[in-house]
Amino acid sequence: MSQTSASVRGGFLFGVLAYGWWGLIPLYFRQVRDVDAVEILAQRVVWSVALLALMVAVLGGAADILRVLRDRKLALTLTLSAVLIGVNWLLYIHATVTDRVNEAALGYYVMPLVNAALATLFLGEKLRPAHYPALALVAVGVSVPLIALGSGWLSIVLPVSFGLYSLVRKKVAVESFTGLCVETLLLLPASLAYLAFQSVNGTLSFGTAPAVTVLLAGGGVITVVPLLAFTMSLRRLPLLAVTCIQVISPTMQFLVAILWSGEVPGWPMWVALGCVWVAVAIFIADAARLARRR
Repeated sequence: MSQTSASVRGGFLFGVLAYGWWGLIPLYFRQVRDVDAVEILAQRVVWSVALLALMVAVLGGAADILRVLRDRKLALTLTLSAVLIGVNWLLYIHATVTDRVNEAALGYYVMPLVNAALATLFLGEKLRPAHYPALALVAVGVSVPLIALGSGWLSIVLPVSFGLYSLVRKKVAVESFTGLCVETLLLLPASLAYLAFQSVNGTLSFGTAPAVTVLLAGGGVITVVPLLAFTMSLRRLPLLAVTCIQVISPTMQFLVAILWSGEVPGWPMWVALGCVWVAVAIFIADAARLARRR
């Protein structure tokens, strides 16, 4: 196997791990749904930093992290990516604890539209003829709940924030692990400040019950594993190629919402999901046909 083929296969496997993990993550958030969404985010950051620090102590890499932090351009770029992923995390937590997982899942079905637009505009990747009708279907699908229900903004903001994050991480010349360490470190001060504020006001959930405390501390593993796998996949695959893998996550989230959360989609959501499923099928069929030709 050539080095390029091995890299692509590794990127595919890392992508499957990341999106499969994210597909099941609503089950975790439902266990801490009574905790303030911002505290859940802050706890994820704090415990992610602790886990990453342990990994750095074992595997090394501290010098590379310091190098990136001293580089003003790299530090500013990763500050942008940190803000984008922080916003994305907070919105998804909000969607999960307020029983809007279906809306969030629809948003991640829209990722092909966002990835295609960003890859075409900023990375020089070209759309194939089959992409145009698929993207048109996605646009129609997202419009239906927005018009019929007057809601669904999460279906737009979630994929846009994560798509922009993916674009920034794709363009920055920093290894996956180093970049993740720097991002979480940049989010740490605000997270600690919020937790300190909650502690002073007596509203901190951490430490109030053993089960809740363990679950919040486990947020580090919940966060680091899929995000590290995703960035490793992103470094090995074109942004449009990731589209074929990402369908795993919203499909699993959709099933979790129905089977475990009791969310029953109305007809606008079913119409929207039907449109995006057909669109994703077109994307995947076109990618498979191209792979066979090559």
